[in-house]
Amino acid sequence: MALLTAVGWFAVLPRAAAQSSGESETPPLVTVAPDGESGGGEGAPSVPRIVAVLRGPGGVGYWVIGADGTIEPVGTSILPIVGELPQLTTQVVGARLGAPGALGVWLRLADNSEVAVGDPGPTVFTGEERPLGWLSGVAVRQLLSGAWWNDVDRWCTSELTLAVRIGQTIMTALGERSLGFAVEEARDRRIAGILVQGPVTEHVWRRIAELQDFAGRIPLIFAVDEEGGRVQRLAAVVGRLPSAAAQTAKSPAEVADQAADHARKMYRLGFTMNFAPVIDVGAGEGIGDRSFGNDPATVTEYGLATVEGLSAGGVVPVVKHFPGHGAATADTHDQLASTAPIDELRQRDLIPFAAVVGATDAAVMVGHLNVPGLTGGMPASLSPAAIDGVLRNELGHSGLVVTDSLIMGAIRSHWSVSEAALLAVSAGADLALVGGLEDAAAAFSEIDTAVAEGRLSLDRIDDAATNVLRAKGVYTCTLVGRDGLGRAVLYDPTLVGR
Repeated sequence: MALLTAVGWFAVLPRAAAQSSGESETPPLVTVAPDGESGGGEGAPSVPRIVAVLRGPGGVGYWVIGADGTIEPVGTSILPIVGELPQLTTQVVGARLGAPGALGVWLRLADNSEVAVGDPGPTVFTGEERPLGWLSGVAVRQLLSGAWWNDVDRWCTSELTLAVRIGQTIMTALGERSLGFAVEEARDRRIAGILVQGPVTEHVWRRIAELQDFAGRIPLIFAVDEEGGRVQRLAAVVGRLPSAAAQTAKSPAEVADQAADHARKMYRLGFTMNFAPVIDVGAGEGIGDRSFGNDPATVTEYGLATVEGLSAGGVVPVVKHFPGHGAATADTHDQLASTAPIDELRQRDLIPFAAVVGATDAAVMVGHLNVPGLTGGMPASLSPAAIDGVLRNELGHSGLVVTDSLIMGAIRSHWSVSEAALLAVSAGADLALVGGLEDAAAAFSEIDTAVAEGRLSLDRIDDAATNVLRAKGVYTCTLVGRDGLGRAVLYDPTLVGR
């Protein structure tokens, strides 16, 4: 049986650093899991039962042992394996570390025999700081209580301070010259990121890098509207792209390569998210040549190609404008628009979104669109029926959900920006896109008050923050721990020993 390597969100863990050789020796942590299958619940995916959690090499992270002999590294990239695991003929019921200083594990089998796994020789770890892959106690407790990998970082998110969690639900929009005013918000982690507006100069990377230095262990998302054609903010720096309509003159493979090359240029400037591609079917009000066309199959094919290219270039793609703006009655920059009834959308406009959600990890932007038979006069961006009902439950999207800008006419004519941000997060959106820093502060206050008064649940905040942090490539179990008084703290390795 081949050893499983870390999967899912553990793929983004930093390579483990070493623990200081000056720290006192602590005994290995060996904990036997309760009986029963992990990830319980009818219909849950079959996963190995956890039988033990061992402290990792030199105190770095943990190794989680499954009943089938699999070993998953948590908070460390180091595995106790130098070859393939021997074929097991009986179930694993426990595990223990090898000799002190050795990078190895003994697996105890159901017949009471033991199998040695890993390097039997001594391994020395040196260094001055606690490793970046430090795992908080809450994650271990959740693993042992039956949670599985895709749930653990959600529990670690819940140990971040409430202010940090609320901040992860808010994105502000600023021009390049205004980026320097966001230092306090970046340092205090009161915003998740910034949509950079307007044309930029070749110096934008310096301003982005400066803010990322202040943000520290929880980086900011730097997003941009870089669709091509008439919606392109970086043309002067990274070159022009044709509009979506013009791109269909090329093959999907060529479009994917073009998107990948463009994304790499964006990433070198510090941009990590692109509010593109548009996968609306049709060239209605406010869309025009931003759409790949009137045929759902064509839009799907070129939309998927663009998503694939952007992802390959290191930038998170955000498909828009769910549930479909291509045949809407108005431009939502000006006023609330209506779409065809929901049953008609399922036959046409939702087809590209269903394909992208089913095949990629792209984020989804929800538009300010009233959908007859679904949203009851509310825009989809503020509608639980649209976000949780159709996007999450019907289409199965489990990733990041972003609102279209909440300062657009479709919203501002009915709600304040802060009211709209609260409604959006309550409806299931993870990231509310607001205006400038004053809007961001007002939205933060509105959401904070709603949580304090019980009008917005902590579970909803934690779900939203988890999705945002995952989109950033941040594994939250490397961020949280406990101080000497048992209080949850945001872990900062630069403060160790002070």
